[in-house]
Amino acid sequence: TVVVGGGQAGLSVGHHLQRLGVPFVVLDAETRTGDVWRRRWDSLRLFTPAAYSALDGMPFPAPPHHFPSKDEFADYLEAYAAQFALPVRHGWRVDRLSAAGDGFLVESRGRRIEARNVVVAMANYQRPRVPGFAADLAPDVVQLHSRDYRRPDQLPADGVVLVVGAGNSGAEIALELAA
Repeated sequence: TVVVGGGQAGLSVGHHLQRLGVPFVVLDAETRTGDVWRRRWDSLRLFTPAAYSALDGMPFPAPPHHFPSKDEFADYLEAYAAQFALPVRHGWRVDRLSAAGDGFLVESRGRRIEARNVVVAMANYQRPRVPGFAADLAPDVVQLHSRDYRRPDQLPADGVVLVVGAGNSGAEIALELAA
């Protein structure tokens, strides 16, 4: 079994496959487990307290009502993979997944793995969705996707800011900028 994605979903699936004795590998595009979280904006905290942020088999190492930072969560994911000796292969960005006989063929930069089962356990956060009209805005309008946002000083000191999107990321960034 190939698990595509080494974040919380992929690691959790890996843990359960391991408990069931199913041979598997977790493919992760990143250099290090948790790096997707490490690259997000500096002030990011999870939206759930530590008591509800753990994966099966390993409590989150913080008081129950603590809201973990992005880096604390990234370190937790890395420790989780190490604790259970999960077979995570870093640097495997899956380019193609196709049917092959009774199973699947997973391809990454010329490398290939044949598998009977594939679990896609990745998010689409890494692929920004920007409306088409954004390209038509004046060049002096600063546009920054949440994927690239780190801190308020990336934006001009003067002027009005419009945050488009009221999901968790948009709301959190808007609160930070409003301060």
